[in-house]
Amino acid sequence: MNSLTEVKTGPNSVTESFAQKFKKIYLGDDLDGFMQLVDKDAVWTFMATGEQFRGVEQIRKAAEKAMAGRIHTKDLHMELTNMFSGQEQVCIEYLHRGIMPEHGTITGSAAAGTEIAVPICITMRIKDGKFDRFNEYLDLATFSGVKQHLFSDTKPTPVPEGGVT
Repeated sequence: MNSLTEVKTGPNSVTESFAQKFKKIYLGDDLDGFMQLVDKDAVWTFMATGEQFRGVEQIRKAAEKAMAGRIHTKDLHMELTNMFSGQEQVCIEYLHRGIMPEHGTITGSAAAGTEIAVPICITMRIKDGKFDRFNEYLDLATFSGVKQHLFSDTKPTPVPEGGVT
């Protein structure tokens, strides 16, 4: 079975159960709950920079630093946009909305007090009810407000006012 194309969506699925638990813990900024989902040999890879955090101790430090790197309010928080799971895989997409703190943790991030909205995708491999691989994808340019283009000689067509035609 291709775990990314054939999705198990039944309520008894181990990965679906994990995905629901992870969603509540992660989007709720529950560090201790998050750490209970980390396999002792887990690797968290921040795909934008290639940084890797290995094992429970390094992952806890990275998670603490990430949590210190933004401020959430009742209106500015992480919002789930998509979630699916397969045989041993879970994928969560969310919009991370928040306010940059006075002492940001991301190099080149926007000034303190700036509202951010960063689309993020996380893929995880699940083993024995915990994740052992955690890959986080995002565009670092969204933190600085700098718009980048894939091809330097072209720019995307702007969306017309009122939406797509």
